[in-house]
Amino acid sequence: REHNRKERKRVKSKPGHGKKDPGIPNLFPFKEQVLKQTEEKKRRLEECRLRQKEQRKKQHAEKRKLGSLQSLQEDASQRSKDFEKKLPWSVGQEEYSLVGRALTDGSRKAYYKEFRQVVEAADVVLEVLDARDPLGCRCAQVEESVFASGSNKRLVLILNKIDLVPPDNVASWLKYLRNEFPTIAFKASTQHQRQHLSQSKVPVKMASSDLLAGSQCLGADTLMKLLGNYCRNAGVKTTICVGIV
Repeated sequence: REHNRKERKRVKSKPGHGKKDPGIPNLFPFKEQVLKQTEEKKRRLEECRLRQKEQRKKQHAEKRKLGSLQSLQEDASQRSKDFEKKLPWSVGQEEYSLVGRALTDGSRKAYYKEFRQVVEAADVVLEVLDARDPLGCRCAQVEESVFASGSNKRLVLILNKIDLVPPDNVASWLKYLRNEFPTIAFKASTQHQRQHLSQSKVPVKMASSDLLAGSQCLGADTLMKLLGNYCRNAGVKTTICVGIV
């Protein structure tokens, strides 16, 4: 500390210490031009400094963005690895996809096998359609399979959920579908119990809005009469097997 104090004292004792720059004398012939040049130089230096500052900010922002993307990619890859470790069986990704595909193919084969058994065993096949989109529910392959399995097979269309569409739409769909196959307007029971389900014998055309909004089944009586007609063979009552798809 003593050395620093002496050094400061020695510097102050030098001649000319502490004198300020007097600047450009007023009598200097080109004073205004020199001042303008000085100001212009200061302005250019300030603009250059600001540009460099903005460039540094952009570079930092790009680095942060690149770093965040890399961190997201690393996080996603890490989560994928963790998920693979938690699989119920230790298989690779390709084997896992193959196993899932095999399960799907097996379910389809089992469903088709069950469908073929129903069609072959049934004398009458009921194809259930949604009244909100009947054509979207129809399956041409199902209908072809029914008639290909035997010439004595009969196909009946069940237009279900008629309580969810206006009566005019139901009538129009019945007229359209009956040009191809027998069609029954139907409303399934919405009761929760499995036994002693109630049904209404009121024809669908005469059903009131309260009856349609209720939980009773509508159209079952018409369907049973139609199936009863199919039971008669040369005037003799027989039994038939009914399949539903």
